[in-house]
Amino acid sequence: MSKAKALIIILSGQDSPIKVKLGLNVSWRTKNSGAFEDVKLMFFGPSEDFIAKTDDKEILEAYGEVLKNNIIPQACVFVAEGFGVSKALQKKDMELVHAGQRIAELMAEGYQPMTF
Repeated sequence: MSKAKALIIILSGQDSPIKVKLGLNVSWRTKNSGAFEDVKLMFFGPSEDFIAKTDDKEILEAYGEVLKNNIIPQACVFVAEGFGVSKALQKKDMELVHAGQRIAELMAEGYQPMTF
């Protein structure tokens, strides 16, 4: 039996940092454990502004674990430009994409979205 593929979409921002932390931890822990065949991570909306500007030590540590586990985070280019955080996200090794199109592509490839 094949394993599911997960698309973790973090939408929450400074109003709910615990959800951001949870989404990050689920991403790297399930990738590391082999619970899913593959894990993709996307920041969308307020989460982009939050992750670009946060100094929360636990969230930054969880983000570091995402990168260590070979997950390339993605974010919506249009939202990033709107918040003025494109460069900050790219400095965090985040790939800027057309989110709607990318989500549709991943779902067509069998990724199941989970939102935080």
